[in-house]
Amino acid sequence: MSDMQITIRIRTWSDDGRRHLGEYLVPEAEGMSVLNALEYVCEHLDSTIAYRSSCRRGVCGGCAMKINGKRRLACETLIQDGMEIDPFDEEWGER
Repeated sequence: MSDMQITIRIRTWSDDGRRHLGEYLVPEAEGMSVLNALEYVCEHLDSTIAYRSSCRRGVCGGCAMKINGKRRLACETLIQDGMEIDPFDEEWGER
């Protein structure tokens, strides 16, 4: 990992049902996925964030979420400075 850091924003739900957008600095690393960044945040910065993952290869869909407003798999999406990450929720019903 380099000494460079990037900023990501992660939207979470509070116990009272409100949405919160937290901002986190993560080390920039070549080939780092959104899933890797979430793991870093959970391990080093905010253990209260929750996310799902399973195969880590883009097969199971367990890490599906909204990344910069589009449906993506966190394990396949490379992290970029300024990304906004939202949980997968009911509003994602098939259209």
